[in-house]
Amino acid sequence: MVPAENPEMIRVIADSDLGFGASIEYQFNNLLGFELGYMQASPTIELRADDVPGYGNISLTDSMSTRAITLDLDIHLTPNSQYFDFYFGAGIASMGYGDLHYIEPDGDSLDLAVSNDLGYSAKAGLDIALGKNGNWAAVGGLRYIWTDLEVTQEDAATFDFDTFSFSVGIGYSF
Repeated sequence: MVPAENPEMIRVIADSDLGFGASIEYQFNNLLGFELGYMQASPTIELRADDVPGYGNISLTDSMSTRAITLDLDIHLTPNSQYFDFYFGAGIASMGYGDLHYIEPDGDSLDLAVSNDLGYSAKAGLDIALGKNGNWAAVGGLRYIWTDLEVTQEDAATFDFDTFSFSVGIGYSF
Protein backbone atom coordinates (compact mmCIF):
# COMPACT_ATOMS: atom_id res chain seq x y z
CA MET A 1 0.00 0.00 0.00
CA VAL A 2 1.24 3.50 -0.82
CA PRO A 3 1.95 5.39 2.41
CA ALA A 4 -0.18 8.47 2.97
CA GLU A 5 2.07 10.44 5.30
CA ASN A 6 0.41 13.71 4.28
CA PRO A 7 -3.15 12.90 3.13
CA GLU A 8 -3.84 16.62 2.74
CA MET A 9 -1.38 16.55 -0.18
CA ILE A 10 -3.60 14.15 -2.17
CA ARG A 11 -5.52 15.96 -4.90
CA VAL A 12 -8.84 14.68 -6.21
CA ILE A 13 -9.62 15.65 -9.80
CA ALA A 14 -12.87 14.83 -11.65
CA ASP A 15 -13.22 14.85 -15.41
CA SER A 16 -16.42 15.60 -17.33
CA ASP A 17 -18.69 12.90 -18.71
CA LEU A 18 -21.72 12.52 -20.94
CA GLY A 19 -24.68 11.20 -18.98
CA PHE A 20 -28.42 10.63 -19.01
CA GLY A 21 -31.21 12.45 -17.22
CA ALA A 22 -34.98 12.87 -17.06
CA SER A 23 -37.36 15.04 -15.06
CA ILE A 24 -41.04 15.77 -14.55
CA GLU A 25 -42.56 18.98 -13.21
CA TYR A 26 -45.96 19.70 -11.73
CA GLN A 27 -46.86 23.40 -11.97
CA PHE A 28 -49.28 24.70 -9.33
CA ASN A 29 -49.84 27.84 -11.37
CA ASN A 30 -48.02 29.81 -14.09
CA LEU A 31 -45.26 30.88 -11.66
CA LEU A 32 -44.45 27.90 -9.39
CA GLY A 33 -43.83 24.20 -9.85
CA PHE A 34 -42.15 21.22 -8.19
CA GLU A 35 -39.73 19.23 -10.33
CA LEU A 36 -38.46 15.70 -9.66
CA GLY A 37 -35.36 14.76 -11.64
CA TYR A 38 -32.81 12.00 -12.13
CA MET A 39 -29.40 12.07 -13.78
CA GLN A 40 -26.43 9.74 -13.98
CA ALA A 41 -22.90 9.77 -15.34
CA SER A 42 -19.54 8.07 -14.74
CA PRO A 43 -16.82 10.74 -14.62
CA THR A 44 -13.16 9.77 -14.36
CA ILE A 45 -11.78 10.42 -10.87
CA GLU A 46 -8.03 10.91 -10.47
CA LEU A 47 -6.12 10.74 -7.19
CA ARG A 48 -2.79 12.55 -7.53
CA ALA A 49 0.07 12.92 -5.06
CA ASP A 50 3.50 14.40 -5.73
CA ASP A 51 6.85 13.39 -4.19
CA VAL A 52 5.66 10.33 -2.25
CA PRO A 53 8.79 8.81 -0.60
CA GLY A 54 9.85 5.70 -2.47
CA TYR A 55 7.24 6.22 -5.22
CA GLY A 56 7.72 9.73 -6.66
CA ASN A 57 4.66 11.21 -8.34
CA ILE A 58 1.54 9.03 -8.26
CA SER A 59 -1.59 9.30 -10.38
CA LEU A 60 -4.42 6.76 -10.01
CA THR A 61 -7.61 6.93 -12.13
CA ASP A 62 -11.00 5.17 -12.19
CA SER A 63 -14.55 5.91 -13.33
CA MET A 64 -17.06 6.55 -10.54
CA SER A 65 -20.75 5.89 -11.07
CA THR A 66 -22.61 9.06 -10.03
CA ARG A 67 -26.40 9.32 -9.65
CA ALA A 68 -28.51 12.28 -8.57
CA ILE A 69 -32.18 12.41 -7.60
CA THR A 70 -33.32 16.02 -7.27
CA LEU A 71 -36.41 17.78 -5.94
CA ASP A 72 -36.67 21.47 -6.84
CA LEU A 73 -39.06 24.36 -6.46
CA ASP A 74 -39.09 26.15 -9.84
CA ILE A 75 -39.99 29.81 -10.32
CA HIS A 76 -41.08 30.62 -13.88
CA LEU A 77 -40.16 34.19 -14.88
CA THR A 78 -42.04 34.36 -18.20
CA PRO A 79 -45.45 32.82 -17.43
CA ASN A 80 -47.34 34.61 -20.20
CA SER A 81 -44.94 33.91 -23.07
CA GLN A 82 -46.20 31.65 -25.86
CA TYR A 83 -42.70 30.96 -27.18
CA PHE A 84 -40.33 30.44 -24.25
CA ASP A 85 -40.20 29.70 -20.53
CA PHE A 86 -37.24 30.95 -18.47
CA TYR A 87 -37.03 29.64 -14.90
CA PHE A 88 -34.86 29.32 -11.82
CA GLY A 89 -35.02 26.53 -9.27
CA ALA A 90 -33.54 25.46 -5.96
CA GLY A 91 -33.86 22.29 -3.95
CA ILE A 92 -32.21 19.19 -2.57
CA ALA A 93 -30.21 16.45 -4.28
CA SER A 94 -29.63 12.89 -3.11
CA MET A 95 -26.29 11.83 -4.57
CA GLY A 96 -25.31 8.19 -4.97
CA TYR A 97 -21.70 7.29 -5.71
CA GLY A 98 -20.04 4.04 -6.76
CA ASP A 99 -16.86 2.84 -5.07
CA LEU A 100 -13.42 3.47 -6.57
CA HIS A 101 -10.94 0.71 -7.46
CA TYR A 102 -7.31 1.53 -8.24
CA ILE A 103 -4.15 -0.45 -8.91
CA GLU A 104 -1.26 1.12 -7.00
CA PRO A 105 2.22 1.55 -8.55
CA ASP A 106 3.49 -1.47 -6.61
CA GLY A 107 0.66 -3.65 -8.07
CA ASP A 108 -1.54 -3.82 -4.96
CA SER A 109 -5.26 -3.15 -5.23
CA LEU A 110 -6.62 0.00 -3.57
CA ASP A 111 -10.39 -0.15 -2.97
CA LEU A 112 -12.06 3.01 -1.65
CA ALA A 113 -15.62 3.00 -0.29
CA VAL A 114 -17.48 6.18 -1.24
CA SER A 115 -20.44 7.38 0.86
CA ASN A 116 -23.65 8.78 -0.58
CA ASP A 117 -24.62 12.35 0.35
CA LEU A 118 -27.57 14.73 0.52
CA GLY A 119 -26.84 18.23 -0.80
CA TYR A 120 -28.37 21.39 -2.19
CA SER A 121 -28.93 22.33 -5.80
CA ALA A 122 -29.65 25.42 -7.87
CA LYS A 123 -30.52 25.64 -11.53
CA ALA A 124 -31.59 27.86 -14.41
CA GLY A 125 -33.42 26.65 -17.49
CA LEU A 126 -34.96 27.74 -20.76
CA ASP A 127 -37.71 25.98 -22.71
CA ILE A 128 -38.35 27.15 -26.29
CA ALA A 129 -41.73 26.17 -27.76
CA LEU A 130 -41.65 24.19 -31.00
CA GLY A 131 -44.60 26.01 -32.57
CA LYS A 132 -47.00 28.60 -31.20
CA ASN A 133 -48.87 27.25 -28.14
CA GLY A 134 -47.44 23.79 -28.88
CA ASN A 135 -46.92 21.03 -26.34
CA TRP A 136 -43.37 20.22 -27.47
CA ALA A 137 -40.31 22.31 -26.56
CA ALA A 138 -36.55 22.32 -26.89
CA VAL A 139 -35.15 22.50 -23.35
CA GLY A 140 -31.80 23.43 -21.88
CA GLY A 141 -30.49 24.08 -18.42
CA LEU A 142 -27.61 24.53 -16.02
CA ARG A 143 -27.47 22.91 -12.57
CA TYR A 144 -25.02 23.13 -9.67
CA ILE A 145 -25.11 20.64 -6.77
CA TRP A 146 -23.15 21.21 -3.53
CA THR A 147 -22.12 17.92 -1.87
CA ASP A 148 -19.28 16.27 0.01
CA LEU A 149 -17.54 13.08 -1.04
CA GLU A 150 -16.47 10.86 1.88
CA VAL A 151 -13.89 8.28 0.89
CA THR A 152 -12.97 5.47 3.31
CA GLN A 153 -10.18 2.95 3.23
CA GLU A 154 -8.64 2.66 6.69
CA ASP A 155 -9.40 6.26 7.63
CA ALA A 156 -12.11 8.54 6.28
CA ALA A 157 -11.37 11.64 4.23
CA THR A 158 -13.98 14.16 3.09
CA PHE A 159 -13.67 16.29 -0.04
CA ASP A 160 -15.93 18.95 -1.51
CA PHE A 161 -17.40 17.31 -4.59
CA ASP A 162 -19.69 19.76 -6.32
CA THR A 163 -21.41 18.80 -9.55
CA PHE A 164 -22.04 21.19 -12.44
CA SER A 165 -24.21 19.93 -15.26
CA PHE A 166 -25.42 21.29 -18.59
CA SER A 167 -28.42 19.64 -20.19
CA VAL A 168 -30.26 19.80 -23.51
CA GLY A 169 -33.28 17.84 -24.64
CA ILE A 170 -36.89 17.73 -25.69
CA GLY A 171 -39.84 18.39 -23.39
CA TYR A 172 -43.57 17.77 -23.58
CA SER A 173 -46.29 19.62 -21.64
CA PHE A 174 -49.52 17.89 -20.74
